[in-house]
Amino acid sequence: MKKLLLVLVLVFAFALPALANPFADVPLNHWAYDAVQSLAAKGVIVGYPDGTFGGGKNLTRYEFAEAVAKALAYVEGMDFASAEDVAILEKLAIEFADELANLGVTVADLEAAVGANSEAIAALEEKVAKHEKFFEPLTITGQFRVTYDKDVLPTSATATLVDRTRLWFKAEINDTTSAGIRLQAQNTIYGTPAITWSNFWLEHNGENLFLRVGDVLPDAIGLGLIAYYGKDECSSYNFDGFLAKWTWDDVTDTDLGNWTFFGDVEDYYTLHVATTLGEKDEVDLGLTASYDLAAGGYAGGVDLAFDLGEEDEVSIGLEGGVFYDPVAAALSYAAAVDVGASLDDLALSLGAWYVLPGFAPTMTDYSADTLGGYVQAKYPFDEEFTGKVKFTYEMDSALTAPTTQKVRGTLNYVPEDGAKDEKAEVYLEYNFLTAAVTAFGKYMNYPLADDFVLSGFVKYVYPTNNYVGAATLEYKLADDMDLMVEGRVDSDGAALWSAEAQVTYAIATNTKLTFGFEMNDWSDNLKDYDPIDTCEDQTTILDNVGTLKAQLTVSF
Repeated sequence: MKKLLLVLVLVFAFALPALANPFADVPLNHWAYDAVQSLAAKGVIVGYPDGTFGGGKNLTRYEFAEAVAKALAYVEGMDFASAEDVAILEKLAIEFADELANLGVTVADLEAAVGANSEAIAALEEKVAKHEKFFEPLTITGQFRVTYDKDVLPTSATATLVDRTRLWFKAEINDTTSAGIRLQAQNTIYGTPAITWSNFWLEHNGENLFLRVGDVLPDAIGLGLIAYYGKDECSSYNFDGFLAKWTWDDVTDTDLGNWTFFGDVEDYYTLHVATTLGEKDEVDLGLTASYDLAAGGYAGGVDLAFDLGEEDEVSIGLEGGVFYDPVAAALSYAAAVDVGASLDDLALSLGAWYVLPGFAPTMTDYSADTLGGYVQAKYPFDEEFTGKVKFTYEMDSALTAPTTQKVRGTLNYVPEDGAKDEKAEVYLEYNFLTAAVTAFGKYMNYPLADDFVLSGFVKYVYPTNNYVGAATLEYKLADDMDLMVEGRVDSDGAALWSAEAQVTYAIATNTKLTFGFEMNDWSDNLKDYDPIDTCEDQTTILDNVGTLKAQLTVSF
């Protein structure tokens, strides 16, 4: 508390010429000697009757009030601040920045007390600004997680305790440059600790140049014959390398287009140059060149995109590519086309591709030695229902028997006035080659009475008669406590059924505790249905063991 007194009164009362030290218990070499001497000279502090300052004692509210009153009286009689005052104030603003913040002392308070134009206020503004901005460029977010598992059925086993800490650091270096990295530490409480740094990136986003080094994810080029970087819930093609985008400034009346250069240093280097053609820039043209170490060759391509029709209702994309293998001295080709059209609310699209043997860039979205195509129609029946039908056909480039021939119909439902995140999806797929039928249905977050929420999915394959499914019931026990119960079935699992109950307790802001019991381990998390249809995920029941579980998670 004595420190806080010194902070407050020295911010408002500045030094006078030094006088003799009146306190025997404040030696000359003490860090606060000058401040105590100055305050005593001003009459702000008088010490104790025995002639001591009592720097180690706690300050009472009465003593604090008396010192503040004397300090304010002194400040009211001031009309200027000397250079020495400013120097003392600068030291105190840095030394006691945290205490000032805790006291709620602001620049506005000082301006009201001593005037906005004083040298001391100007010095304080500068020092406080520097202090506040010192940590502004660095943002730290993270998560601490501790997980406890113990198998109790059919026999008891040794419990496991696993901890994981993740910290994400992001630094704003200047107005156009930033950087970040992730730190992960595991088994710091029990076991062999492991610390890893990953996902480093350095990014510059200037007026004409965008440059990112480290963890990058480029856009797909053209239709994806040479470079495809689709990102969804199932896969991500980001890599550690570099990405540069340069937009040529047209100050010389020479348009050199937009240049994109990226590479995974040990695998490939790709350059794409994009420009426009036509009087109204109605045609997008792109040229691609790639040195592909991983595929052991060189790739090149041309892509075009343009619209047709009075209202540009038809869009066309074309891409052609070549790949040269220097070892085999072989040149291979590929081509793809996509056409999209809108007829009122009906959206139609079709695509086709032809890829010869030997065309194998590392990041192509097409399989070598294939001829294929698709037709798709999408129609919004109303504000709640959207339907889509897609037929896909593929065979090898020698035009022998087809390798893929299937049709899929999908229906999505999102209630206009439903609860948050309430939605449904069903699809039916028929494979003409195998006569196999795959049916899938999912309903998420259907609100029941009394704070119950129901979700579930089922997937069935004919003629193998394989099926897998789950149903999840959620209930809010209290404002800070939720219950989740889930049952599963799997015809191909280690057990036919699985069940899990889990309670989540929000201990504090960003802090939660979960505990529960699972019988027959499920390969995914509770209420984790999304990968089932989109990624051919092998969701299954893994064993026939009963496990007690608990987890503490802190996020910030």
